[in-house]
Amino acid sequence: MTEQENFKVMTLVQKINTIDKVIEDNIREYLVKDNGDMDLLNVVEQNGLILVYIEFQGACTSCDSSSGTHNSIENILQRMLSEDIRVLTV
Repeated sequence: MTEQENFKVMTLVQKINTIDKVIEDNIREYLVKDNGDMDLLNVVEQNGLILVYIEFQGACTSCDSSSGTHNSIENILQRMLSEDIRVLTV
């Protein structure tokens, strides 16, 4: 099974843990390098989508590039885990 196939059959708790691991392993270090960060606030399964709620921290809160960062985070999660993931910034 591929990572995406495994992700589809995971429980919600397993999905949250997997999303958090992808953030830790593939995303967070780049935010921290620019004096920013993010918090994973919630993950909700709704209407066939996986809604990932995040909040930017530090320099990311006022950065002009935060919309691009948001899109990059969503693209990474979709590519690695599921095309059904949507990232929402709170």
